[in-house]
Amino acid sequence: MSDPRLRVGVVGAGRIADFVHLPSLRLLPELCEVVAVASRDPDRARTFAGRWAVPRVHATWQALLDDAGVDAVVVCPPSDLNYAVASAAIEAGKHVLCEKPLAISYPEARALAQAASGSPRVHMVAFTFRFAAALRYLRRLVAEGHFGEIRHWRMAYFNDGQLDPEAPFTWRHQRARGGAGILADMGSHMIDMARYLLGEITAVSAVSRGYVGERPLAGGPGRGRVETPDACAFVAEFASGVIGTFDLSRAVAGRGGTGRPQYQGVEVHGTEGAAVYELIRPFHLQVSLGRAMARRQHWATVEVPLDLQVYPGSPRNPRTDDPLMGYKYDQGVAFVRAVRGETADYPTFEDGAEVQRVVDAVDLAARERRWIPVGRD
Repeated sequence: MSDPRLRVGVVGAGRIADFVHLPSLRLLPELCEVVAVASRDPDRARTFAGRWAVPRVHATWQALLDDAGVDAVVVCPPSDLNYAVASAAIEAGKHVLCEKPLAISYPEARALAQAASGSPRVHMVAFTFRFAAALRYLRRLVAEGHFGEIRHWRMAYFNDGQLDPEAPFTWRHQRARGGAGILADMGSHMIDMARYLLGEITAVSAVSRGYVGERPLAGGPGRGRVETPDACAFVAEFASGVIGTFDLSRAVAGRGGTGRPQYQGVEVHGTEGAAVYELIRPFHLQVSLGRAMARRQHWATVEVPLDLQVYPGSPRNPRTDDPLMGYKYDQGVAFVRAVRGETADYPTFEDGAEVQRVVDAVDLAARERRWIPVGRD
């Protein structure tokens, strides 16, 4: 009998592949096997393959896509390659899980979404925070109407990854490779979360900042010119009438460090109640619901229901996993389950394109210092 497992190839052998994708895909060994890796750095690819017992190393991503023994591809190179690799993977008939941002610009992201819409394969974007248990519970409460008419969204997402002015120069500091900087990196997650809970954004106004003009080159002497912003604050109008405020920074102290303890929080306020989600409290929400609580400024902490603590079909035990990491691994479970036709609950290339539409609009609003409409095609 032939092996029924999904055979996955990984394009990119950097931190996100180690940190999220391989542990995620390894959750379902009876359904999924990582069989190949490709990287522009052959030494890194070989080291990665040895660490994870991946049997085949390809010299190029094109060679990996030509591998008939690969059914699905995880695309996680630097962001400027996402479009080329993902579009070629679609053409090759592979299932695709692509890192965010889906592309550097909206036209590229829209082209990918259109190509994916004509393919019978699964096409998913790695908006990992959709799998956070407390956020999924918040979405349920919103959908069930517990907050009445929602009027305001407020979110913050902070870390200190670029606080040190001597942190090395990387591809994320280049416009051509990192796109809109923090907006493409952290902001795309937040925009997806906002759309996931509250629907489409129709107009934005923004301000952004870059705090360090040059950073030392990692591979030797000299410094590279930083072209992307480290912080952005923007206001958004939603189609539903909701007003949203977004605060993003990767260069702050005192409010979330890099990696696990980074700070991420969302508030939703309506006519009948409000809620606060914080990533550092993955199994709880703060809520103020109904006239008796909301009109008296009374808040309670509620636990996420058991059916939302892991993604359906995930074998994880949420009580023994690292609570600030475990939800990330459900992303791979969702991808495998989607390929098997067992779920449609995952972020698609269409979601990725719509997020990039907003990213481009916010970036333009910050550079031109004016309101920008977020149009529809």
